[in-house]
Amino acid sequence: MRLQLRKVAFIKPAVAALAAALLGGQALPATGQDNVETSLLLYSEKDRVEAAEGIVNVGKMLKGDRTLNLRLTYDALSGASPSGATPSSRVQTFTSPSGRGSYTINPGETPLDNTFHDTRFAGDITFGQPVGRMSALSLGAHLSSEHDYFSAGFNAGMTRDFNQRNTTVGLSGSVSFDNINPEGGVPTALAVMPGVGATLPREGSSDSKSTFDLVAGVSQILDRKTIVRFNYSFSHASGYLTDPYKIVSVVEPESSADAGEPVRYLYESRPDSRTKHALYGQIRRYIAGSTIDLSYRHFWDDWGVTSNTIELFYRQKLPGGHALQPHVRWYHQSAADFHRVYLLDGAPTPEHASADYRLARFDGLTLGLTYSLPIGENMHLNITPEFYTQRGDSSPPEAFGVLRQYDLFPDMDVIMVRAGFSYGF
Repeated sequence: MRLQLRKVAFIKPAVAALAAALLGGQALPATGQDNVETSLLLYSEKDRVEAAEGIVNVGKMLKGDRTLNLRLTYDALSGASPSGATPSSRVQTFTSPSGRGSYTINPGETPLDNTFHDTRFAGDITFGQPVGRMSALSLGAHLSSEHDYFSAGFNAGMTRDFNQRNTTVGLSGSVSFDNINPEGGVPTALAVMPGVGATLPREGSSDSKSTFDLVAGVSQILDRKTIVRFNYSFSHASGYLTDPYKIVSVVEPESSADAGEPVRYLYESRPDSRTKHALYGQIRRYIAGSTIDLSYRHFWDDWGVTSNTIELFYRQKLPGGHALQPHVRWYHQSAADFHRVYLLDGAPTPEHASADYRLARFDGLTLGLTYSLPIGENMHLNITPEFYTQRGDSSPPEAFGVLRQYDLFPDMDVIMVRAGFSYGF
């Protein structure tokens, strides 16, 4: 959520917007004004996934300062996604998730599953209700559907103003219930991937998970030009948390003549619960027509993953209502306890193992620039190009044999372009 700190006359609406962000909900229209916001995102990973996302957000003011917000989202993704397998000096053939086909990877190449594709439809609705003069309640619901995934959720939150409305505290919670229907069924954890046409080792056609989230925080006006915000978030998920499309290579041991060469592939396995925590701090300062926004987030969970995120925005107003906003975001993540680049043939199989690069140690850097321009009364257009690069350990210390010849964490570069339109009426 991108909020702009304004002069003292606009501080109260800014705090209200910050409270909405604090609760994790959608921004509601300012008092007395309805609005419509739309955006289109084009996303492209080099030689990998491409995606397009369209969003329509409608905010409506109701009687008694009540608010209603509706958000519709459509995503389409296709391309090649890393399967988790290691490169090899030989041609590798993998069974597709459905079990009815296969794909081949050339020697030395990172195994990418080129059968990856998906579409998603999602809808969110949020209702806001004042409670007395100093408090507000929000209630919401969410539905999301993909060809192999369905999610439904509910959320509620409360904010309370103190200290002549200079301080806002908030508490919100949400619960979601998801049903996973992978192509070909739910793989048996750490079972061997069979050849094409063979009976797939499956635990069933579908599985489920549930997630509970809680956010508590406070926003504070320090002076006419400065707002700070802090929050703590908690999340607990239980059920099927494994990625049914990821695998792990089992390779020849170092003593073998073919050290490091894969001999078979196992479906990955993750724990059936995950508890996450995060601390977040943000300061926004208005300086002579410009706004500086600096935030920091520290995350940790019981899978052994920790991360740190620093994000900086600088918004410069230009004549005629135009504005430029460059931003930079740095992210660092440690690896999950059960992340394995590979497993050794002949060694005991661990209870959990995943070679998914998203659970590995890596750094990410995002650079972007937003250009805002008015195109009519109460209408604005925002255009944001962004570049994201991700770097991991391409040659980890545990690599041996043929694995030393290959990039075990290829760099990932992403180009994103988002165009957004807003209209208040």
